Amino acid sequence: MLKRELQSRQALYVAEGGIEWAKAHLQENPGLRQGELALDTGQAIIVIQSSSGGYQVISEGHSGLAVRKIEETLQLDGERWNITAYKELHR
Repeated sequence: MLKRELQSRQALYVAEGGIEWAKAHLQENPGLRQGELALDTGQAIIVIQSSSGGYQVISEGHSGLAVRKIEETLQLDGERWNITAYKELHR
């Protein structure tokens, strides 16, 4: 049970890393619509959509058997990202 909890938390952290990856890459390439991030603890699959002058970013983190998915709505204000919405998505 402890291993499952650890993997679940790692999957969430990996998903959050995917959001950060998207923020960094969107500043360089505003037309970016997807990507992947591989870390020692897991992998994130990132999907990006334009949304009301900003972006909706969904990042699905995988670690072991655990999967966690988060969605953020982002607006770029100069060089700073504002998070206008955050939620964890459940199946």
